[in-house]
Amino acid sequence: MRRLAIIALVAACCAYALYAGLFWRQQRYLLFPIASPERHALRAPLPQYGRLVELPASFGTARAVFLRGPQGVAPAVVYTHGNGEIVDQHVRGFDAIRALGFHVLLVEYPGYGGADGETSLENIAQASVAAYDWLVRQPDVDRERVVAMGKSLGGAAAAELTRHRPVRALVLQSTFTAVADFASQLYLPAWLVRDPFDSVARLRAFAGPVLVTHGRRDELIPFAHGERLAAAARAATSRWYDCGHNDCPYEGADYLALLGNFLQKAVK
Repeated sequence: MRRLAIIALVAACCAYALYAGLFWRQQRYLLFPIASPERHALRAPLPQYGRLVELPASFGTARAVFLRGPQGVAPAVVYTHGNGEIVDQHVRGFDAIRALGFHVLLVEYPGYGGADGETSLENIAQASVAAYDWLVRQPDVDRERVVAMGKSLGGAAAAELTRHRPVRALVLQSTFTAVADFASQLYLPAWLVRDPFDSVARLRAFAGPVLVTHGRRDELIPFAHGERLAAAARAATSRWYDCGHNDCPYEGADYLALLGNFLQKAVK
């Protein structure tokens, strides 16, 4: 019996090691599912007020798109998208924010949409910092009034930016607490996570106002993540919607009114 127990224990340990090894190898595919080694120029036609921004980085060239606001010197929003999107999809999607008097800078992830580099927390942070530094050098951007905003993974990237550069406020849409929390749900230790994106830690250290929104029926990032993020922020405004992960009304009148009110107060 003892021998059988030892054999069973060894087999279980081997199976767990294989499971953990699979997670180690595949986690970036799970986190960055549309990252690709294909390299090409931005394919989306830019509106008249849009400008492609390319900046030197350790992985090659970081890419962003600047959407100029309708007025002169103005505050700006740095936006980072979800993990199943690319910047091309958003070049005409920020009219409501621009109408409030904001410039918008869309940051592309390395390895996404034909952009240079491997997708990782380190490279996303580097691209975001390079884009931010370019933004605040522009004469028509009020460098004291820059807001970071992101959806899903993009919210975690926006929170990460606060670790590296001064940000006036933070907007998180359907964002997770930390990648390690997903690992623990899979019975895996946090040290296996290659790209932690610890948004809770970033919020605890951030003194500015934070807007947190989340869907109560989110099937990818459970609603509890949104609640924990709001609780971690020092100055949080939260709004919960009856939606899943990809059908929240972030282009609807209610959310845009909430966002507009938050942004206007944040940059006063």
